[in-house]
Amino acid sequence: MIEQSSKITLKEVPLFSELSVDDFRQITALSNLIKVKKNDFIFHEGDEFKGLFIVLKGSVKIYKISREGKEYILHFITPPNVFGDVPLFTGGDCPADVQALEDSILLFVPKNEFLNLLANNSKLSLKIMTGFAYRLKSLSVKVAELSLSEVINRLAGYLIEELEKSGTANLLEPHIKLPISIATLASYLGTISETISRALKKLRDNKIIRIHGKTIFIEDFKKLKNLAR
Repeated sequence: MIEQSSKITLKEVPLFSELSVDDFRQITALSNLIKVKKNDFIFHEGDEFKGLFIVLKGSVKIYKISREGKEYILHFITPPNVFGDVPLFTGGDCPADVQALEDSILLFVPKNEFLNLLANNSKLSLKIMTGFAYRLKSLSVKVAELSLSEVINRLAGYLIEELEKSGTANLLEPHIKLPISIATLASYLGTISETISRALKKLRDNKIIRIHGKTIFIEDFKKLKNLAR
């Protein structure tokens, strides 16, 4: 039952993306399906780590509670994604609380049995390592996208401030001449020159600004102001 319900889904999990049908059979043979109700806890921060989980149906949240009692959500996990895989190889206890957001079905892969399987199957281990590489690549792309998004917000705020200083904000075509270099601007906004260049290009491609030399003309002041923070 586990094999039939998970085989296709597991192929979509980056960690298991390189596995064959036989590999899936070996993993699902030592795994268990777990049904959890909405608001049930899968584990708490500090609990003994016992294995990784794959969400087959439903969704869960991973979060931490601050000393002041405030909840900080780290991730929302939906099918077909895995959680609990980092402590599998790094060791240690569960690093955060995990709670079901709705009735969910999880595939539980026990730590000791899975590690023994990898220790006795070098080809499977290499495939899992390749899956980790794909996952890290995906995460790095997401981090880059988030970083660019945040830089665009800060850049928009900077441009609005400079427009107000220059007194051109109310002109038919507001514009400013950058008073500093891209490298200095990047340092001021807490990033690097390449990211500033990408942010300017994105604003230009979205027809929010146009650039002529060191002068930036604002084509859509409203959109720029909405981005500013």
